[in-house]
Amino acid sequence: MYALQRVYDNGPDRPELVLIHYTVCPEGAPGRVLARSSAVLRPGAGAGRREALLFLPELPEGKRVDVTYFFTTVRGGAESFSPRYRTVVPGDETDGNLFNVAEDGDGNLRPAPGMRTFRLLLPLRAGEPAAGTAHFGFGAMRKKPSEALCRAAVPFGAGRPALVEVPEALSVLKNRPMPFFLYHRTDGGVGLVADKINNARITLKDEAGDVVCALLLWSESSWAAPNLAVMEAKNVPGSSGEAADYFFAEDRAAYLSARMKTLAGLPVPRTFEGYVFGPAGSAVEYCYLVTRVRPDGSVFTEWRNRDGGNWVVTL
Repeated sequence: MYALQRVYDNGPDRPELVLIHYTVCPEGAPGRVLARSSAVLRPGAGAGRREALLFLPELPEGKRVDVTYFFTTVRGGAESFSPRYRTVVPGDETDGNLFNVAEDGDGNLRPAPGMRTFRLLLPLRAGEPAAGTAHFGFGAMRKKPSEALCRAAVPFGAGRPALVEVPEALSVLKNRPMPFFLYHRTDGGVGLVADKINNARITLKDEAGDVVCALLLWSESSWAAPNLAVMEAKNVPGSSGEAADYFFAEDRAAYLSARMKTLAGLPVPRTFEGYVFGPAGSAVEYCYLVTRVRPDGSVFTEWRNRDGGNWVVTL
């Protein structure tokens, strides 16, 4: 697996939020989508830039992937979309910004088809080094855990956190978001460590019936591994205007129109729902970014936070 670093320049008018959305295809095969995801760009060491890692599948030796990506920003209630950019990985353009997350054999257990992944700071324990290499992997059961499950390796330290990508569900668990285990070990650490991955359902009530899209932003308390989920309305009819297509629709105006018509078939108040994930017993902070429609048909965005901060749920 590759991790490709992308950077966004804030410019003179610093946005409140910057997201990156990317699609990965084999080189020369744009219709064959290998991965599609969104990520939050975190402020970097300097105040003028933000950065994120894009996790990309690695093809057999000698083959490359096309990465198409674009940014969205939120500033003063308005959401803006950048042009689309394209790069080939590996390639000359990405030298110095590409990291390899080495995987042994066939790699880790695969995510369930159609399910997303989330980002997590590897839960290091007391006695583990502050820098080095972490080996990690996933298992459906805790019985007889083995270091052989830790098939991926990621370097960390010197300002680079042990950031890993974790599936919401494993394909071996009948494609459902059932609890499973994240295993890891560090060189010179405390041996094999197991963390049960739990989830919590988060809802947002739309009393007025004017919400077009609700984004759930969430992370562990340091916000070093922020995540984004596009929330779907509960009992939404049909597939027109699916929440998952919010950023990736080719024709945004047509998408929003279809989305509004789809939601109009639901009674008010409406409930939007999404999930957060993490190690059992950990605390997750979250807030919402909501896109609403005005009486004249135009849309705007607004933050919804708890007074004095974010909401918190313990997994």
